[in-house]
Amino acid sequence: MDFRSLSVKELFDNPKTAAVIKEMAPQLLKYPVKMFNKKSCGEIFDRVVKVGIVPLEQAKKIEAKVNELIK
Repeated sequence: MDFRSLSVKELFDNPKTAAVIKEMAPQLLKYPVKMFNKKSCGEIFDRVVKVGIVPLEQAKKIEAKVNELIK
């Protein structure tokens, strides 16, 4: 499993990966995350980068850090 296929629920259920989001993209926590529990992180991150909530470079750093933690 990797970041792009990880569900949002799985991401936030793991304290280590949730801490990465809280540290590197706290602006995402303003949104109702539970609405996206069944979606994959890859799908959601593509959307938040596209609308400018998270810059592309920051999203790549988050993805790399989470991938390190889940392997």
